[in-house]
Order: sequence, then C-alpha cells, then structure tokens
Amino acid sequence: MNFYKQASDILERLTRHEGSIKSLTLGDKVSDKRKMYALVCETLKYKDALSHIIEKSDLLKIEKKLPRTLAMLLVHDLLFTKRGIQASDGLYKQAVLRHKSRLNSELVKLKIKSGAKTNEELVPKAARDAALIPRYVRVNVLKTTVEKVIAHFVKAGFKLEEPVEDPKDLKPKTVRRDFHLPELLVLPPTTDLHADSMYLSGEIILQDKASCFPAHILNPPPGSYAIDGCAAPGNKTSHMACIMGNQGKIWAIDQDKRRLGTLVKLTGKAGCTVIEACHTSFLDLDPHDEKFSKVEYILLDPSCSGSGIVSRLDHLVDSFAQESENVEDSESTQQERLQSLAEFQVSVMLHAFKFPGVKRVSYSTCSIHQEENENVVKKILDSNDEFRLATRKEALPTWRRRGIATEEFPPELADCVVRALPDDYTNGFFVALFIKKSEQDIVAHDESAPNKRGLESETNPAAEQPSKKKKKNKKKKKKKATPVAAQ
Repeated sequence: MNFYKQASDILERLTRHEGSIKSLTLGDKVSDKRKMYALVCETLKYKDALSHIIEKSDLLKIEKKLPRTLAMLLVHDLLFTKRGIQASDGLYKQAVLRHKSRLNSELVKLKIKSGAKTNEELVPKAARDAALIPRYVRVNVLKTTVEKVIAHFVKAGFKLEEPVEDPKDLKPKTVRRDFHLPELLVLPPTTDLHADSMYLSGEIILQDKASCFPAHILNPPPGSYAIDGCAAPGNKTSHMACIMGNQGKIWAIDQDKRRLGTLVKLTGKAGCTVIEACHTSFLDLDPHDEKFSKVEYILLDPSCSGSGIVSRLDHLVDSFAQESENVEDSESTQQERLQSLAEFQVSVMLHAFKFPGVKRVSYSTCSIHQEENENVVKKILDSNDEFRLATRKEALPTWRRRGIATEEFPPELADCVVRALPDDYTNGFFVALFIKKSEQDIVAHDESAPNKRGLESETNPAAEQPSKKKKKNKKKKKKKATPVAAQ
C-alpha cells in the first residue's frame, strides 16, 4: 500500500502545482519510477470517469476515512487494469473492495450513457490524441547524419518507408523522414528510444515536431550571433546550434537556475560548443551592451499556458486540481491568467526589437489560445513600426494549418503565422516570425533558406515560386497584394 500512498501524495502535490508529472514521478525518492509514472498518468487520463463512478457509488460518503486521491488510484487499478489492486490486504484496499459490485455497475452505466464500447473510449479526446502523436527523432547533425541514423534503425529491424504529410496509423517498427523538416525522423508513437545507443550518445534528440518549427523558421546561418531568450531546457537552443553548424554564438538565457542546469547538460551532450548559458531574465539584458551588438537572430518561446501540450498529459492536471478543490473552471479566472501571460509575452517581444542589430525574431508558444497567439502578434504589430510579419513563403509555406482569422486579425495576417494541433499529429503549437523592415528587400536568404532545407521543396514544387512571379510583381509594384485566406 506504500506505493499507492506515494502515488496519492504525488497527485496531491500536482493539485498544488508543486511540480510536473515527470518531475514528481521520476524523482529520487520514487523507487519504481516507470510504474509510478504509468499509474499517475493512467489515473489522470481516466479522472473524469473515475470521479463520476466514485460519486455515483457513494464510495467516499460511506468510507469516510478513504482519501479522495487514494480512492482514485485504487478504483483505477480495480476497474481499468487486468491485475487489479496490487497491494496486500489492508484498511484502504478492503474499503474499496467492499464496493466492487457497485463500482463495476456504475462503470457499465457510464459506458452505456457515453456510448463507449471500450474503457479506452472513456478517456478524453485530448488524452487519446496524445497516444496518436508519433515518436519524433531530431537527428543531431553536429554528431551524425540522417543517413547514418536511418541505417542504425534499419539494422535494428525497422523498415524504411516513404515520407507522408499526415503520419497516421504508423506500422510498428517503421521509420521515415519527415515531410517538412530535413533533420526529423518519424517513428510509431509507442517507440521507446531512451535506452538507444544513439540517444544516450546525443546523436539523436527526442523532440516534438512542432517544437522544431521555431529554430527551423528563424534559420540563423552559420556564423550568426543569436539569443535564445527563454532557453531552458535547451532543445530549441541545440537545434539552433545545429542549423548554425556550431559556428557563431548563442546566448541561452533563462532565470530558472535548475532548468538552466538541464540546458547545460543536454546541450553539452549534444556537442554544442557555441552556447553560453546565462542565469538571468531576458528582460534584464541590456540591448545596447557591446557583447550583443552583433546579435541578428532572437528566438523567444516565453512562458505560456501550455494548453497545447497533450503528450505530457500535464494539461489534465489543472482540471484535476479544480475538481479536487471543488472550484469551477471560472472563465474570468482563466481570462485573467491568459491576459497576464499575454502582457508578459508582448513585453518580451518588444524588448527583443530593441537590440540594434537584430534582423529576425521568432515568437512561439505551446498554447492553443488566441489570447497568447494571434492576439499577441496583433499587439506586437500595433506597438512597433520597425518589424513586419514574415509572409507565408518565408515561414514554412507548405504547412497547411495557419492562424485563426478574425476581424482584428484578418486572413492576410492569419496566413503568415503557423499553428499546429494534435489533429496534425503534433502537440499544439504556434509560431510567428518577425523581420526587420529595413531588411525586406534582401530576400535571397529570407525567401529560400527555410524552404530548401526541408523535404517540402522536393515534394511540393508549388511551395517555391520561380522568378517569373517576381518579375510580374515588379511591373505591378504599386498594386496592393490580394489577401489569401488562412487554411
């Protein structure tokens, strides 16, 4: 029963936002980390069903000494696992087993009411979506090549298949190159690579596809001077170093000392030698400091609601906390939080524009909320005259899902930004690229580099418009471009 009590304590700490699922279940004091992580995640996935069953069965009204979180864990294992409750007989186990028939009865009623044929269909869509997201592998080109990694997987029994735009229903033990990003490989969702020799050596990095978009779109060339303003834990930083060929300089900024330590460890493992970690806030950097005079590229992925991250299941924690405290999901409270985050996000971006040499600034969030995405972009555009929004051609042109168009954020703007959702087989994500207006006539790098680095230019020739169109535009220079609706 000690294992369940420890799991119960972790659920309690999650309700108080004392850590993430991973940090709490994989901590030093947890004996069986893999088993603990699985139990907590599975219980959270079924939390709505478990809460309903426990309430309808009057379990906690009758068994008054049984803590709610412990009841959730025990009922989960009783109803949703073949092994049942894995604990010796004791007060709490017997308290649940006394109600076994009633609990099973309420489960059957819930499935009938929900139209669910299986227990899995009781899991919320967001959690089910998470199970469909492929295992994405970013090849660390500082240490190896895509071809060598593919050969490594083929030797391990994987079958190489052709790239597809929508990686659904991936067969077991298959590997393919990603459709949009050249250094990314796509494997089935359940593929576990944590013990793989290439992962342990830093030759491959496990990173969600959408999380790779910011560095890919920013695309700093070799020899650049760049800043990652909210850098920890470092995957985007190491991706920038790869794109730069480990040439130039990247200042990795983060005010969380522990997370910055993780960045130093991970980027060191990846062989990045151009990164200088700085324990401070990006807002405290002096843009006119001489050492930043050559900075031309800034990547910003500031604090956000995290509402798009379904693969970690942390999105389930907030609703579990509210449920535990008997607090309704107040729309006004959520709006206040989003407003506060948005104000911070705008301030960080406007601070980036103060660096005198900066040419490109990428803005990204792992949020699905317009308040943190399109609305922030609109405020940034309204608050400065020096930077423009990159066009679709300059920001992952063949990616279908673009921004959400509204009266305040018209289609011609929505088409410039990139959105990703679990329906795209990634976590929820948003990216916008800002380019200094004085640089807009220097288009050779801006227009072609992000496209030609990916398979998208090979598989979709229409993504790159030949010079004929440029000539046509020259003749009609004064004519305003026709807005293209976002997809």
